[in-house]
Amino acid sequence: MTIQRPNRLLDLLPPDGRLVLAFVLLFGGINVGFKLVPLGVGVALLGLYLILDVLRNGGVWAAFRAFRHGRLDRVRRLVSATRFPRQLNPASVAYYNWLKGVLEAERGRFAAARVHLLVAASGQLKTQNDRTLVQCLLAEAALQEGDPVTASHHLQLASALEHRPEVDGVIASLARRAAAQ
Repeated sequence: MTIQRPNRLLDLLPPDGRLVLAFVLLFGGINVGFKLVPLGVGVALLGLYLILDVLRNGGVWAAFRAFRHGRLDRVRRLVSATRFPRQLNPASVAYYNWLKGVLEAERGRFAAARVHLLVAASGQLKTQNDRTLVQCLLAEAALQEGDPVTASHHLQLASALEHRPEVDGVIASLARRAAAQ
C-alpha cells in the first residue's frame, strides 16, 4: 500500500480553505504593510499568490465536485472555462484529464476518452480509490470499443489498488461484461 503524500502543503487544504487563507494573508499583509513592516509585504504577496492559485486551479476542483454530484452540465461548463490547462498544478492536471475523459466518453468518443484517462491515470491523483475509478473508466472505454483484453488488464490494475468496498461491485460488473465479450 502506498500513500500518496501531497506535493505541496497547500494541497492539504480544500480550495475554499485556500481562498479564505489567501484573503486573510492578503488583508493581514496589507494591514501590517501599512505600518511599513517588511513582513507585511511578504504576507500580502503570499496571499496574492494563493488567490492566483485558487483562480488558476479552482475551476477544476469545482468541476470535480460537480462530477461527484452527477452534474455533468456544470462539469462541461467549468472544464471548458479552464483557459490554460498547461498552467495547472500536477494534481489539477490529472483531475482535469479525468473530467475531460468522462466528457468525451459521454459524447461516445471513447478513443479520445481513453487518451485523457490514461493521462489522468499516470498523473498525480490524490487517492488510490481515485486511481481505481480511473482504471474502471478505462476498462469501460475499452469495452465500448470492443477490446475485452485491454479492459481486463485495466480491471486487474483496478483490483490491485486499494479502494473503497463499494468499488468492488463496479469492478465485478465490468469483469463480467469483459468475460462475456
